[in-house]
Amino acid sequence: MAEGKTKKLRFDSPREEVERTLKQSSINEIEGTLESGAPVRAIDKIGIYDRYKDSTKVYVKKFVSGSGEEDEE
Repeated sequence: MAEGKTKKLRFDSPREEVERTLKQSSINEIEGTLESGAPVRAIDKIGIYDRYKDSTKVYVKKFVSGSGEEDEE
């Protein structure tokens, strides 16, 4: 598919096709955001972080392990 073009999905589109299209669209958006110099916010088992183009992670909120509660930095 040509760059910049979006595939039209129908109500009866196969699930695999929908998932593949949405995944690729998300990847393209994330790459575009990183290329612009802005970070992408994400989450892992340690906490919530901003990820930059050079793969640097800056945690904005870390989780306290084992307590079920969160701890702000």
